[in-house]
Amino acid sequence: MHPSIVPLAAIFRLNTQLLLNCLEGLDDDLAARRSPAWLNSIAFLVAHLTETRHYLATILGQPLPSPFSPSLARARSIDEAGPLPPIAALTACWEVISAHLAVILERVDTAQLNQAGPKMPGSEGTILGSLAFLAQHESYHLGQIALLRRAYGLPSMTYALPPREPGRRGA
Repeated sequence: MHPSIVPLAAIFRLNTQLLLNCLEGLDDDLAARRSPAWLNSIAFLVAHLTETRHYLATILGQPLPSPFSPSLARARSIDEAGPLPPIAALTACWEVISAHLAVILERVDTAQLNQAGPKMPGSEGTILGSLAFLAQHESYHLGQIALLRRAYGLPSMTYALPPREPGRRGA
């Protein structure tokens, strides 16, 4: 893995598991809840994060077709999203794109990181800058999901991580 993205890949890896931890004990009713009505639902946030990882795979030149309808894939708010899949389907989609992204991040090289990428807040307009912003963006929304989880009476999200495979770096 390129040394410049080792810490970013660690954040993406951690966020993969933290989202799964946030979904523990969550049913479709709680996932779809919007209380108060102006809040995003957990289901929408999971779909948004999943779609953002699809976008990141595209930026990195290894797109994976989105599992979502075009209206959901393009949605920037819950009101644009339309019907959301059940939480089990969202979880499965998250796991597929997360595994795909992990492989892509292993293979990124210096030339690719320095290529022009989408201009994102706080970035200089390179692929590396896009990776950094999207790691922050994902962490922000994970915090929202963790807070909603607690507000709905579920236990706090845990930082429990499964054991790493032998020979792999990182947490």
